[in-house]
Amino acid sequence: MKVFSQDLEESSKYYSKITLKPLYGKCKEIKLNRTEYLFQSAKSDLFEQDNYTLSLPTLSNESIDLSLKWKNLEGKMYYFLKSLNGRPFRLNGNIVLNAIISNGDKVDIAHNRLIFNGVESLSEKEFVFCERVVKSNLNILIEGETGTGKSYYAKKIHEESGRVGQFIHLNLSSFSHNLIESEIFGHIKGAFTGATHTKVGALKEADYGTLFLDEIDSIPLDIQTKLLLFLDSKKFRSVGDNKETSVDVRLIFASGKSLRELVNLGRFRKDMYFRISSGAYKKLNSLRDDQERTMELIEYYQNSNDFILSSRLLKFYLNLDWPGNIRQLFGHLDKKKIMTNGRKMDFDSLDEELVFNPFKSLDRESNDYITYKELKVGYFNKVFTRVNGDYRTAAKKLDVSVNTVKNVLGKAG
Repeated sequence: MKVFSQDLEESSKYYSKITLKPLYGKCKEIKLNRTEYLFQSAKSDLFEQDNYTLSLPTLSNESIDLSLKWKNLEGKMYYFLKSLNGRPFRLNGNIVLNAIISNGDKVDIAHNRLIFNGVESLSEKEFVFCERVVKSNLNILIEGETGTGKSYYAKKIHEESGRVGQFIHLNLSSFSHNLIESEIFGHIKGAFTGATHTKVGALKEADYGTLFLDEIDSIPLDIQTKLLLFLDSKKFRSVGDNKETSVDVRLIFASGKSLRELVNLGRFRKDMYFRISSGAYKKLNSLRDDQERTMELIEYYQNSNDFILSSRLLKFYLNLDWPGNIRQLFGHLDKKKIMTNGRKMDFDSLDEELVFNPFKSLDRESNDYITYKELKVGYFNKVFTRVNGDYRTAAKKLDVSVNTVKNVLGKAG
């Protein structure tokens, strides 16, 4: 009898779950944690699993016999699906006898659809805190522009930390300054005008869990002092209360601005900065500064949504600044997905909107506008420069005539 390997912990880093959608019956999630599985026909109309054998419901004239193996292919580990009885299966609509399984793949076997879902998520490899840090009580500070994924990573740290309490996300910039203290620490009834009932603050809500203080650069200086005292003692007083409350909370901070620069400007306490940055720190790059990351995100989106981008569209996206970063990129792709017929995305009028962005993306702090003419001239000039001053190549890239390129650049002087 063939001996199969024991549980495979590494599989959780790649394609560790299958969602089974049978023709009849309920969907089911199957966790993959072995190096090899067999898919066979079930004796009943229900899915069955016996260690490494997965029995799928079939009709009377159908026969299932496939193997799913964990293999090293070109230095990377993947699951490999192969028919053992010469009967093909469908992979993303294509009839095949064997295939490397990628994240998001849809496999149709008889009257069953299997969707392979990996737990590895967008650009995860660039954000690796060691396990000791993740599972510790160290404070973590994440800096990065809007849309770079700060909230996503904060929640992921909480999920992997093993903490049993809730993950509480508090965006400080969404509250007026006189309400921030109450939102963090809570208040008792009658503490101030309008306090008609006792409010539990975010620190108490997050007891035994994680409190994510987003946009920490928005917190007033006086409340920074009170928060600093809590970081030192793990005790606080609600507004209007004379009793101290102790909680076990892990704090993660995020800022869209450089806290060090705010310290130099006198808008953030120096002792507070050193206290929250003394644990672990991560700076998330903007997409305009990291073309490789943009490519990884696009590949992730393609795999997760079963879409393919044309080479023309891919090059176009890689050359954009994406001032809204991941949020803007995925939001735009979601909109294109709805408007696209079929599985292939190509350049269209929706993408033209990205070129003529009415805001200056190079300066996040600026509220200045630029004219349509300036945008057009700037983009033409950018393309013209990249092709080393070749009018014909620039015209081809811009999908306009040579005379149009000469006229636009000529009028710009």
